[in-house]
Amino acid sequence: MQYILLALIVSLIILTQKGYAVAQQSTDGQNPDQPTVKSDEPAQPAADLLTSGKNILQQGINENNLDTMYAARATFERALTDKSLSVWSHYYIALTDYRIANNLLAQGKKNKDQASKHLKEAAEHLEEATREDITREDAKTIAAEVYALLSSVYGRQISLSGIKGMFLGPKSGNLLKKAGQLAPDNPRVALTAAISAFNTPKMWGGSKERALEGFQRAAYLFSQEKPTDPIHPVWGHSETYTWLGIAYMDRDEEDSAREAFEKALEIDPDNGWVKYDLLPKVKKEN
Repeated sequence: MQYILLALIVSLIILTQKGYAVAQQSTDGQNPDQPTVKSDEPAQPAADLLTSGKNILQQGINENNLDTMYAARATFERALTDKSLSVWSHYYIALTDYRIANNLLAQGKKNKDQASKHLKEAAEHLEEATREDITREDAKTIAAEVYALLSSVYGRQISLSGIKGMFLGPKSGNLLKKAGQLAPDNPRVALTAAISAFNTPKMWGGSKERALEGFQRAAYLFSQEKPTDPIHPVWGHSETYTWLGIAYMDRDEEDSAREAFEKALEIDPDNGWVKYDLLPKVKKEN
């Protein structure tokens, strides 16, 4: 009986050692009998990833395709490894999260929690961007773009939870003020300020009249914008005319609204929001 028990103990020890060896092999992720395969494909430069991601994101927005937007987000995340451009990576990840949140909310309240998660992540990325030490020549441009977008994200969070307006409202306003001081002629800053004025109740400082003037000014600034760096944001031109049309619709000025929507499509023929939703709502000319 003792011999049988001893044999069982020895067998257990051997099996345990073999199991540990297999576990180690699995952890190491390679088989010692096979050579390690290394890819000779060079890592794609962060600048190329950012410009590629911008195109993918715009395609996703135009096609109302969440999968494409998530693909854009993944592309921007890959660019985070380049510290010299990480501030732009954070910005574009946040912009993508903001667009995804808007897309989800347009589909109904059932997506509120998921949209809130994306807005939270957008805010975190932009807040991280504000903490980075920016020594580039375009530091003011970067800061203005980041502040304006973060202001929009805070505004969207307020729209989902009014109580957040008590602490996010002042933050949003201060960020817009800073962005305007840094880049007074930035069309996206002007557009953001106009959208804020349009959506903010009058009792809290909103103004439909000021918003209309803001959209008109943003449209002019976009017509003058001449981007010199492919990494810099260029979004918003068609969107400005979209909002201008919405502002005219709010005033029951359907002819002006239709002209604005048609201009939006002239700039971006793939603007699905205008093509399939807004323009059909405006009566045709007699």
